[in-house]
Formats: sequence, C-alpha cells, structure tokens
Amino acid sequence: MTRPTSDTQTVDRHQLARISLDTDHPICQICGQPLHEGDDITAYAYRAAGEPAYAIGYIMCGSDTHEHPTVFTRGVREYVLTGHIGTCANTQTQSTTYILLEPTIVVTSPATTTNLHVHPDATTPRDPTHPTPQEPTPLLTAAREYARSDGGAPPEGTE
Repeated sequence: MTRPTSDTQTVDRHQLARISLDTDHPICQICGQPLHEGDDITAYAYRAAGEPAYAIGYIMCGSDTHEHPTVFTRGVREYVLTGHIGTCANTQTQSTTYILLEPTIVVTSPATTTNLHVHPDATTPRDPTHPTPQEPTPLLTAAREYARSDGGAPPEGTE
C-alpha cells in the first residue's frame, strides 16, 4: 500500500468538502434505499488524471452494511469517504443540490497505482474485502510438498 502525501490530502480534503452528490434523488447504489438530508452515507469520489475537480461516482448507505469498493484504477485518484447528506440552496435559481458534508477519508488510491491505503483514523476500522493476490508456489516447494514417494501422479480429486 502507498501513503499519500499530506499536502495532496489537504488540497483534496478542501475539494471534497461539500462536494455535490450530482443527483436529484439520492439512493444507495447497492440496495436501492432512498437517502435523505442528514442520512449517513459512504461515497466513492474520483478524479481522472488531468481533471481539475473530483466527482462522486456513487453513494451507499452509511450503515456500513455494504462492502466498500476494493478495485481501483491507475490514472484515477480515488477516495472512499463517509459523511452525511446536506443540501445547498441557490436562491437565484430556486434550486437545491445534495452535497456531502463532513467527509472523512476512509480509503485512498493515488493515480499512479492501483494500490490502496486504508486510513487508520477512518470511521470504519475494517480492511477492504478484496483478497490479497497470492504468489504462485515456487517449483521446488511444490515438488517437495506434493511429490509422491512412488513417483506417480497424485490420486484423482486431490489436486
């Protein structure tokens, strides 16, 4: 896992504060539960390389019953955030926009890699559920562990 620099995080936190959820009807992407002003949520925010601002890709219930995203993309700076839904009113256009208030960074993935960093002070102390890829068994280890004394193939169904 890589650790992002604190300068980048400070700038990103500023951009992510009060970011628009970009929807008129917020619902959980996973279970379809309608979400309302004041509800706790988990949000996936991203910024492609060369883009000036972050966007919210999707939102989920804040009850932490859903797994956080675990697959990240090279060339895209990504965050998993927790916070709650707020609204921002534009009196000139008589419109209201749903926004993310008090975002807390849970997971970061820099644009230079697909690795992720789980923040130790995150509100959700669990690790993402994506399994860690295992290295293939070295040939000599496999030969030693799986070799039969009679030199034959292992019995069917044991591989």
